[in-house]
Amino acid sequence: MIKMKLKLLFVLFISITVASCVSKQVQKGTKTGASKYNPASSVLHPQFKVFHETDDYSKLYFKLYTKELRFSSANEQRTNQTVIKLSYKITSSLRDNNILDSAKTILKIKKQLSQTSIISFFKIKNIELKHYLIEINLYDVYGNKKSQSYISVNKSDDGNEQYYITFKGKNNKPVFTEYFKPNDTLYIKNKNSSLKSMQIVHYINNFKTPEKPYNTDKKSSIRLKKDTSWYVPVKNKKSIFYAKEPGIYIIRADTTKIRGIMKVQFSGAYPLISKSNEMIEAIAYILKNDELLKMQNSMNKKLSIDNFWLKTAGNKEKARELIKIWYNRATYSNFYFTSYKKGVKTDRGMIYTVLGPADDIQYFDDAEKWIYTNTKTVSKLEFIFVKQSNSISNNDYTLIRENKYESVWNKAIKTWRLGKVFRY
Repeated sequence: MIKMKLKLLFVLFISITVASCVSKQVQKGTKTGASKYNPASSVLHPQFKVFHETDDYSKLYFKLYTKELRFSSANEQRTNQTVIKLSYKITSSLRDNNILDSAKTILKIKKQLSQTSIISFFKIKNIELKHYLIEINLYDVYGNKKSQSYISVNKSDDGNEQYYITFKGKNNKPVFTEYFKPNDTLYIKNKNSSLKSMQIVHYINNFKTPEKPYNTDKKSSIRLKKDTSWYVPVKNKKSIFYAKEPGIYIIRADTTKIRGIMKVQFSGAYPLISKSNEMIEAIAYILKNDELLKMQNSMNKKLSIDNFWLKTAGNKEKARELIKIWYNRATYSNFYFTSYKKGVKTDRGMIYTVLGPADDIQYFDDAEKWIYTNTKTVSKLEFIFVKQSNSISNNDYTLIRENKYESVWNKAIKTWRLGKVFRY
């Protein structure tokens, strides 16, 4: 075990012995749980990144936030530490009941000064499948918190993003998000260790607010406007990448491949919403077209936003409450659902911002079903988001739009405009 102390980071390199479990069974069907997108839930919210480093194994990096963990000195060594039980199992899909591989370990991690996160990885031996699924279970022993996550592994095309890993700065801190900030210096590594250079293509990112959930007439498609491209050399198996211009960046090790790894830049504060134009963009769902245009053209955008919420709520105290709830949802949409566009402008971000976190979520191999429950009427509202397999982003999901959503959507918008938080 090797420990490395980094600024605001504790990286623990773990070697886990993998035990074959071909004979064990798992339950068929989907997996459920809404805590993944609910920051208020009392569970862990880890982040993951797969990197196919060699033909023999892949690395699975994960990140835990220390504020969600319980540290204690109640141990023989009197060391202030957290104890995490980790286990994983691999199947071909959520529908499969045959476990191809599994392993488990216990992590004992000391708390470091000013530490905000714990980043670690373990190796997974090669599975002779183009696609498979890793189920990861984490349990905080002292805090009695847990998480269950499902990671889709793609080895069908060596041009996809899982054949790349991005580090921030020179300290080998892996990046778990697709977005980066203007001042970030990124080091990009590809599985091919003999590379001499990588191509970077910049596209302009300017996407509209998604269509309403009941608008079945219009079909969404990715239309990227290429701006420029260039090559960066590979030194010590990594390419240095930084860019101050906003937009989408596709980095490719092989220019004959369509895909590569995508990085996107919006603003320095992203995923936070701080600028007036971002605040207007985030409330477009409840604005009328003329209101939106008037705000966008206002000489004092901040004042026009304040006036809208004050008029909507009726008083300052209520306005502050509405603003807090709305923009918290919009910010978490950016955090959870960012793809090649801002999270708040994705289909999942739209539903999440207006309706809030789902009461339950069913996970499929290529889709998510969000379920909202009205306990008074014992009725359910369901939305299905389908993962776009050919997208430049691995986090791109599209809502299956249906006419039946029109009444509840209009009711939700009307409720917000009357100064009330909509709850199904």
